[in-house]
Amino acid sequence: MSERMTTDARLLPIFAAIVIAFGFIAHGNANLVQAATFAAIDAVAAIGLSILLGNVASISIGQAGFFGIGAYAFAYLETAVTWPAALPVWATFVIATVAGTALATAFGLVLGLIALRFRGHYLAMATLAFGLVVVGVVRITPALGGAGGISNVAFAQFGSLSISGVAAYWYAWAMVALVASLTYNLLRGRTGRAFEAVRNDELAAEAVGVPTRRVKIAAFAYAGALAGFAGTFYAAFLGLIEPNAVGVDFSIDLLLMVVVGGAGGVSGAILGAVIIGITNVYGHDLENWRPIIYGAAVVVIAIRFPRGLVGTFARSRRRVTPVVEAVPEVAVRDASPVAPPATPSPRERVAWLSVDSVAKRFGGIVAVNDVSFALESGTLTSLIGPNGAGKTTLFNTICGVTRPSAGRVTIAGRDVTGWQAHRIAALGVGRSFQNARLFADMTVLENVLAGAYLRETATFASDLLALPLSRRSGRIAADRARSVLSSLDLERIANVRARDLAFGDRRRVELARSVAAEPGLLLLDEPAAGLNASERARLSDDLLRLRSDGLTLLLVEHDMRLVMAISDRVMVLEFGAMIADGRPAAVRDDPRVVAAYLGTG
Repeated sequence: MSERMTTDARLLPIFAAIVIAFGFIAHGNANLVQAATFAAIDAVAAIGLSILLGNVASISIGQAGFFGIGAYAFAYLETAVTWPAALPVWATFVIATVAGTALATAFGLVLGLIALRFRGHYLAMATLAFGLVVVGVVRITPALGGAGGISNVAFAQFGSLSISGVAAYWYAWAMVALVASLTYNLLRGRTGRAFEAVRNDELAAEAVGVPTRRVKIAAFAYAGALAGFAGTFYAAFLGLIEPNAVGVDFSIDLLLMVVVGGAGGVSGAILGAVIIGITNVYGHDLENWRPIIYGAAVVVIAIRFPRGLVGTFARSRRRVTPVVEAVPEVAVRDASPVAPPATPSPRERVAWLSVDSVAKRFGGIVAVNDVSFALESGTLTSLIGPNGAGKTTLFNTICGVTRPSAGRVTIAGRDVTGWQAHRIAALGVGRSFQNARLFADMTVLENVLAGAYLRETATFASDLLALPLSRRSGRIAADRARSVLSSLDLERIANVRARDLAFGDRRRVELARSVAAEPGLLLLDEPAAGLNASERARLSDDLLRLRSDGLTLLLVEHDMRLVMAISDRVMVLEFGAMIADGRPAAVRDDPRVVAAYLGTG
């Protein structure tokens, strides 16, 4: 369980107790109850933004747009639509709530697709534009009340109970409890691990099979759904909705809530919503000073509490008492067997990987020039050559990181030329990088668990609802991760964060993460770089054991002793072209190879 999840597990019960106690204590204070109800509505929307900002590293300044879509859809259905007389009032409330939430979700999907084209401040500008468009549309649409908005929205009625006053307080915080529970489920499942992987390193996430584009779209849709859900009750509670309520100011308020409380997880968004929401309600006397106060608060928090109040609390606890990042123990008998990716049988000696006349050009520079080869199953092949020979570029064209300019790549009998990296990984291809790309904020166990993403079967819905499929999938992945850590003798550092690892351990953890997916083909880019003699000896043993287990390995490596000791075959690149290919001894004595490395007198 990650640090954020551990913090949520500790704080959410405390928040629940405070909410319950407050509901009874403030029962007679209408203003205080109203302020706390608005804070709950804000918290629902803020949780969605917290996921975007803290778990997927995507900023949005347009969340008020989704809030407005949900609110206006709800208000329109409740005021302009004639419902059948036999339909009870509470049923129309439920239908309008579901419709408003669904419409906001749909727009979240659309914005997610658009957001894939932007990065950094351009993404912030694109989401800001979305929010401005929503406000502009509702202002000029007569059916939505124009600049005056929609009024006379009736309170929800459940029998004789009107959802107003104290009843609205309990309903709003029940919304928060529901959303917090669902989000907590989502983040501790396969989807949450995918979110964290994308936040840490998108390229590494793709390499372990995480479809980063779909993950980001799902996050935007979920954040839109929560904002729309909050908007539906806002319209019902206030009895009206008008354009100024869903303008840019509210988007900035939501962003401030997440920054103050702490992005990522649930508890930070709730705390930030309570602080900013209640301040907004009781700060009318300081209306002109509010931008100055909020601006100064953001600067102070960014300097003193960059992780937000909850994040700083979690970090201070970890300094005092280290958090053990645990995954529930797994009994092997509980784990349903997962079929490994379809791979050629080693006995057939067929080509696992086939590269046919592949070339890669960057403008006028030819990095890879008409390279062809095939790898038999269960063999260990090394690809060597001087620096700049095109080895890593060739790796990237095979793995889908870059598209070849010409030629074809076939893996397990399928033409994968131009495929995205996560689709190639799903065929049973694992890889490491020239500079180890670990998920820095995750522990070693969490890194290897992320590597088992493709072996899991849980879906977004099963994670959200904590269905048995989600729990079973997590147990299988945890079992696989522990097995890999044990086989590579990494259990001793399972709870260490990747950013704190020694260089040699980083290399071995990246290897463990690649193996966790049970690949049939493993591509390792300079795995021995920077290792000392004992670490290289251990790496040699690991690679030979993987080959004996039936894996097909392709190494880019500069350590010639290691290459000659473990390789079945050696290929040599120079200036992007293949100049030698054969048994290690033959390649070592090839005059062209000697000239490429040592030059000619």
